[in-house]
Amino acid sequence: MRMGFLCLFLLLPCCHRPAKAPSPAASAEQPVEVASVLSGCQSLQQCAQACSSGQPAACVAAGRLYEYGHGVPIDAASAYKAYDRACALGYAGGCYNAALLLEAGRGVKKDAGRARQLYATVCQAGSRTAWARADALADITAAPTLR
Repeated sequence: MRMGFLCLFLLLPCCHRPAKAPSPAASAEQPVEVASVLSGCQSLQQCAQACSSGQPAACVAAGRLYEYGHGVPIDAASAYKAYDRACALGYAGGCYNAALLLEAGRGVKKDAGRARQLYATVCQAGSRTAWARADALADITAAPTLR
């Protein structure tokens, strides 16, 4: 009994370590708050304006606002456009989010092949989640269809 309590006592601090925050440049899966802070925009209009002037983090922030309806009606098509713009500007978070929408067919026609290409782009930035999703789509797109 004492030994079990001692082991639990020694292991407990390991379980409660605060998670290290990911570096903004390395993370492709950024929450809207992080994207908004990075872009400096406070509203959809500010995000859209910053996005059109070439700030990819603002594009992701605008996409999140559209995708989840934060202060605006949910509009997956506009979210995809914003994410795609961020991706075109070289921002991995934009590519990842655009791929998610393409994979699910939310706001755009479902396109597993294009989603896989975008995940591969994000893989180059080091996202393990993107590797897993790209591998899963490779299995799906390579499987024969039943008719």
